[in-house]
Amino acid sequence: MHVATTDISRPESPFVVFYGESSESHETELRGKLVLTNPESISVRSVRITLTGTRKVSWHLTNTVSPQPIAHKTNFLVENVNLFPVDGSKNKAHKINAGHHEWDFAFKLPSNLDQSVEGLPTNWVVYNLKASVDRGYMSKHLSATSHIRVIRTLGRDLLETMPMEQINEDIWANKLAYKITVPQKNYIVGTHIKADFVLIPLRKGVEISTIKMELIESRQLFADYAGRRINHQADVQVAVTESDMPENSANLVPNETDDADQLFDESHRFSMTLDLPKSLKNCRQSVDTDNIRLTHKLRLYVNLKNPEGHTSQLLVKNHVHLFISPNLPPNEDQSVVVDHNIINAQAMQDEVNQNAPPTYGLHQLDELYNDIDPSGFMTPGGYHSIMNSGANTPFYAHSRSGSAEDLASLDAVANGGGASAAALQHRLQNLNMSHNDRPSQFQPQRYHSSGDSTPQTNGDYFDIPTAEYDMDALARTPSYNTAVRTPGRAPLVADVSLPSYEIATSRPGSPSRSRGSRGTTPSPAQSLDTLTEETNRNTAMNSRRQSPRTSDDGR
Repeated sequence: MHVATTDISRPESPFVVFYGESSESHETELRGKLVLTNPESISVRSVRITLTGTRKVSWHLTNTVSPQPIAHKTNFLVENVNLFPVDGSKNKAHKINAGHHEWDFAFKLPSNLDQSVEGLPTNWVVYNLKASVDRGYMSKHLSATSHIRVIRTLGRDLLETMPMEQINEDIWANKLAYKITVPQKNYIVGTHIKADFVLIPLRKGVEISTIKMELIESRQLFADYAGRRINHQADVQVAVTESDMPENSANLVPNETDDADQLFDESHRFSMTLDLPKSLKNCRQSVDTDNIRLTHKLRLYVNLKNPEGHTSQLLVKNHVHLFISPNLPPNEDQSVVVDHNIINAQAMQDEVNQNAPPTYGLHQLDELYNDIDPSGFMTPGGYHSIMNSGANTPFYAHSRSGSAEDLASLDAVANGGGASAAALQHRLQNLNMSHNDRPSQFQPQRYHSSGDSTPQTNGDYFDIPTAEYDMDALARTPSYNTAVRTPGRAPLVADVSLPSYEIATSRPGSPSRSRGSRGTTPSPAQSLDTLTEETNRNTAMNSRRQSPRTSDDGR
């Protein structure tokens, strides 16, 4: 007897990727196909697919009389999509003919969805797709499950993809001057972390012995217990390496060197690499969710042997961010297979992204401005300039003289250079502004109104003087100090003071209009005699008001 099978055989991707944190990422979709293969016709009541997100957080409380276990497991996401029938009704069975059947499905996932957390034995966030075929009460249901991993990687923003170099530089206990550089902050799970060391002993007899690098994973768990929110934190070492300082790292001053400061320094320069675990069971990505938070710290130790015999230790801490790359996703066994070709290609792509727009020294479109004489008038030359000029030149009827002037002096522009000041000065002095073109409807009439000349319709646009021009001086930009010492522009009217009260009152007032009509004749302005009479009257009234008050105060 042939048995029908169901499968999610062709998902577009086994993982869903969010770029950046929830505040900058966008919602995405999980798409795929549910495939049903039945050699014989069957009756089904429904075909549906379910996306489930499950979270588990557990630990033991140690601050009580007896250790109290804390365990919370919940399905925080459950979404169903009815594929057949579309309305989702289960009232009656539907016959499906024998053959191969496919249904497309899609789930919209919000930008704040928790990423998958795997590898910890009792704390995790996992997502699963389950396809179900309901065949009724008397038949066995068909089902299939597929694991989906939700990845939250670096944002598409260029600032997020920059290396973010971390430099630790200081003098420690007057024994050691150090500069420890971690080239970047973000690392792909399963790769390695590199650190560059520059160490300079400051005391005689101090020796540098071993160097140690370790990666600490800090785990924070949150849960609701007895009406309040509690948390648990633990630090675990997930990677470590230790070795002696390389013998060839010292930059020592040769005995025959007289001026040592300019050639060498008494320093040790070397690099060390810390390989990250290639399995999520040993080291996970950095996670920041409401219930599970994973952060990573890189610790670097420098052990010093003192002349007194004891050993002292320098400790430097750096925060690093681990993420899962879509190019190197973990397998189903939670292991990461590192392909160095992919890493190198991704690094090259990141380098391109970091320099877009390119830095000043990496421009690629500067050919038009090569070999330009900065002392004269600078015009882009070369083939591209000719093409741009031709594309923007107006028609013959609209152009001055049909571009018939002598252009021999601009050969330097055509050859890729710039026109010199002398050439432009010569052309300016010999410029013929007479208009000999055929008449055009766009040609304006020109009149000369200066002096005793009479209006004329034929002539020049301007009177071009024959004075000598210093093109270098005209093209030169003054410095800031020169600009601030230059006197300001003189006012158009000098020694203009405010009018006195008598002069202001002697001027005629503004004409007033009636409110009823806007076109009425304005009323005559008040004369100076009328204003003087009103002023005297107001002065006398004020004096009479103040006289009784003065006599009362005298009593």
